[in-house]
Amino acid sequence: MIGRAQGRSHVAAPAAPFADSARLAQLAALSRDELEALQLRRLRRQLARLAQSSPYHRRRLEAARIAPDALASLEIFRARFPLSTKADFLADQAEHPPFGQRLGIPREQVALVNMTGGTSGQGQEIYGRSQHDIHLQGYLHALPWFLAGLRPGDVAVNCVPAGGMTTGGWGPGEGLRIVGATAFHIGGTLSTDAKIDLMLRIGDIHFIYASTNYLHTLTEALLRRGLEPRRAFPAMRTLFIAAEGYPLEWAERIETLWDCRLQEGYGSTQCAGFGASTCADGVFGRAGGRGLMHMFEWETLFEVVHPTSLEPVSSGETGELVVTNLAIEGSPVVRFRTGDAVRFVSHRDAASGRTWNAIECGTVGRFDDMLKIRGNNVWPSAVDAAVFSFAEVAEYAGRVYTSPDGKTEVEVRIAFTEGAASLDEASRERLREAVRGTIKERTNVWMTVVVCARDQLPEFNYKARRWKDERQQGYRL
Repeated sequence: MIGRAQGRSHVAAPAAPFADSARLAQLAALSRDELEALQLRRLRRQLARLAQSSPYHRRRLEAARIAPDALASLEIFRARFPLSTKADFLADQAEHPPFGQRLGIPREQVALVNMTGGTSGQGQEIYGRSQHDIHLQGYLHALPWFLAGLRPGDVAVNCVPAGGMTTGGWGPGEGLRIVGATAFHIGGTLSTDAKIDLMLRIGDIHFIYASTNYLHTLTEALLRRGLEPRRAFPAMRTLFIAAEGYPLEWAERIETLWDCRLQEGYGSTQCAGFGASTCADGVFGRAGGRGLMHMFEWETLFEVVHPTSLEPVSSGETGELVVTNLAIEGSPVVRFRTGDAVRFVSHRDAASGRTWNAIECGTVGRFDDMLKIRGNNVWPSAVDAAVFSFAEVAEYAGRVYTSPDGKTEVEVRIAFTEGAASLDEASRERLREAVRGTIKERTNVWMTVVVCARDQLPEFNYKARRWKDERQQGYRL
């Protein structure tokens, strides 16, 4: 693609080994049959342990008539073992607080408590992790960063809030320590401008980890201060994002502004860290278009199913991700429906040289985020793609509401970058109309687009929640 960064090939990464690089090379060399045999061995061991230690999972094994030691294939497991949902976990922990009967380890072995973020509005799952699990969380953060080029001694800036109750608050620190990077954990402790001030003082930074939207916020703030990222941080080699989708136009602009590769990982509390990530090619495919995040299938058994029929989707189709932990000891998930919408790509079509299945970069979403508007299924990510295809737009927020006469209306408020804000009125109006037309083209819904000042829109420090559905309020008396 025109203008894409070349990854600063002139800046060589140190060639020091990852602590588990030999094992990683072995896993990359496995045939598909060998990988699935490994998965089956680890699955049998996990199920046998849970049959003894977890009443929650024992009941499901009994309902499926599965004897772990006699489990003949992964296909039998998928066909017979029942799925679990967030609602199942919330009910279990409400009846048997705080961890539920799915804990799977003695209560005194819980060394860390993680909770989900609660962004679905349904409540927060509680996970009790063992010392073993804490180390595995670190490994599952170190692994994708090593694949992305992070090496011992590299200076890494972690913009994700550290600590707290989330897996994402604890895993990055362990991951950077395992790789041997020099880590600055600045997420959640400093304002964006203070972060920039510190980064300028540090000087040679090689790696940034941030949510997709915070990298957008950070880049916008640098430009607002008249700082071109590629010149302010000439040693930067890798920008690693997670948590949200994005349009390709945005990714191309980010690579150009920073002059380095953009990399991405898929992670969740249920995966106990990252479950998939890009490799050297980054978020763009070798032939253009979107790249792939390759799944770490020796640690997690992944399925991608149709959200209604629950049948496996074909390569290239979008479905719901279902995960099973193969090594996590405390609060493991077994055939858990994540609610995450992903586009599945079989290892046969991934063309990576490995036999690991993959999911497409930049298109991970939430099925419960979808908005039904005037008979159309509208994904917030589709509006993101439309709005941020314009480099002149700094941020936006949307709301769906009911008008006094009972009609569904949609308003999108956009704020321009400082450069675009200085355009004459006619140019600004043409730009507003172009944004509106692109939204219609990508969603099939006409929306009212309103231009506002940047300070009238929120600044997202981690995951963005740009949309509000206010339709129920319109029917209140």
